Amino acid sequence: MHGFFTYVLLGALAIALLVAIVTDLRSRTIGNRLNAAIALAAPLFWWASGLALWPGVAIQLGVAGLTLALCCLFFAMRQMGGGDVKLLTALALWIPPAAFLDLLVVMVMVGWVLTLVMGAWQVGHSREPTPTPRRDLGVLIACTLIAAAFASAVLGGPSLSLPAALSPAVTGGLALMLGVAMLPVLLLTVVTLASLRVLRRQEEQIRVPYGLAIAAGGIWTIATGDFVAALPAAAWG
Repeated sequence: MHGFFTYVLLGALAIALLVAIVTDLRSRTIGNRLNAAIALAAPLFWWASGLALWPGVAIQLGVAGLTLALCCLFFAMRQMGGGDVKLLTALALWIPPAAFLDLLVVMVMVGWVLTLVMGAWQVGHSREPTPTPRRDLGVLIACTLIAAAFASAVLGGPSLSLPAALSPAVTGGLALMLGVAMLPVLLLTVVTLASLRVLRRQEEQIRVPYGLAIAAGGIWTIATGDFVAALPAAAWG
């Protein structure tokens, strides 16, 4: 009985996250009622999944409290919206710490690509009659493609194979191996610095629907089974 109810609650959470994505795309806001419903349903999920008060529930509350504190700092720096803070904190009440780390990775990857896409869209619709927007658009498109390829590789999707010319370096000396290993880091550093330089030149602040990235991370943990795998065995029996 509890196993079936646990699946029902997970399905309801997935639907709520889809609603969050739609509302964030439409109005760049996530309603307080939706965030409150997700947070208030967490105790019901704890009961259905057989989570003990100690240390299980205590850990969830601790992770949620830490998430809220860190997100409030980003909110104070105007890097996150209030709805985003509430949504991520509410999800921290549901998702076990190991799966929550997966959510954060997905959130960062999706948010990074989404920021570049929104930046490219804004630059592409710029009315400035100079070559600068076209150059900036080319830079952001290139950065977006590289970021998307990296995110795909990190998240287990299609990835680019190592060029044949670099294959001997993998089995070569330590210096060559370190050099090959540093190439992605250097490339990502260049991509990040180039994209930040372009984005900071924009007169209007880019309004990124970051709730989409948070909700996508939550849906990812549910769909891939990371969420389910992190639950106690009592949740299904």
